[in-house]
Amino acid sequence: MNRPKMILFDYGGTLMYEPDFEPFNGNKAIYPYINENPHNISLEEFSEYLLTLFDEIRALRGELIEIHEHTFLRNVLEHFDMKLSVSIEEAEWIIWNGISKGVPTPGAAEMLSYLQETGIRTGVISNLCWSGSALTRRLREAFPKHSFDFILTSSEYIFRKPDKHIFDMAIHKTGLDPNDIWYCGNDIAVDISGAHNAGLFPVFYDDRSVPSKIHEKNDSMTADIPHLHLSNWKSLIEKLFV
Repeated sequence: MNRPKMILFDYGGTLMYEPDFEPFNGNKAIYPYINENPHNISLEEFSEYLLTLFDEIRALRGELIEIHEHTFLRNVLEHFDMKLSVSIEEAEWIIWNGISKGVPTPGAAEMLSYLQETGIRTGVISNLCWSGSALTRRLREAFPKHSFDFILTSSEYIFRKPDKHIFDMAIHKTGLDPNDIWYCGNDIAVDISGAHNAGLFPVFYDDRSVPSKIHEKNDSMTADIPHLHLSNWKSLIEKLFV
C-alpha cells in the first residue's frame, strides 16, 4: 500500500452527512419563491407531484444513471405553468438546504487540513442529483480553508458510482496514475467495489457515530478486496503521517 499523491472522497456520509433529511421541507422552502402560479396549485399538491415524479424517474433511471435537479425542476415548473422569482441555480440551493443543510463528519476538517499541509491533493466524486456547483458551494461553506482540485457529481456526468465511467473521468482530471490515488467512501458496494474496479486503492470510512442507513447495507456485505478500513478520520491521519 503506497502513500497516495491524491485522495478522492465521497460526499454523503463520508465528508458530510445530512441529519433531519426531509424532502417535503425542500418543497416547502422553495414554494414562497413561486411568483407565478396561474392554477393556484397548493404546497401540498406541488410537493406530492414532485415526490411522485421523482420516484418514477428514479425507478426508470436504475442505479447507474443520474438525473439533474435543474432538468427535474424545470419539468415540474412547466407542468404547472409556474415561474420562480429566483434562478434555477438558486432554487436548487434553497431546496437542498430545506431538505437538510448538511454537517461535516467528525474530524473531517482536521483531516483535510492535514492533507493540504502535507501536499496530498484531494477531490470529490459524489452520486447526487444536485449540481456540481451546488456541491462545491456546500463544501466551501463547510470547509472554508480547504481547496479541492475538483468536485464531480453524477448529475453532471450521467453515470453513478460504482460505474467505472465517473471514476475514469476523475482519474483523467488528476493527471496521475491510478496506483497513486486512494478513494474514500462509506458504501462497500458503491465506493469500495467501484474504486477497486477503476484501479484506485479503496478506503472504507466506517464511522458508526455518523447516522447512516448505509451501515445496515454494509453489514450484509463483505469487502473481499484489499482496502483500508477506518473507524474515524484520526485513524487516516495516523496511517499517513505516523
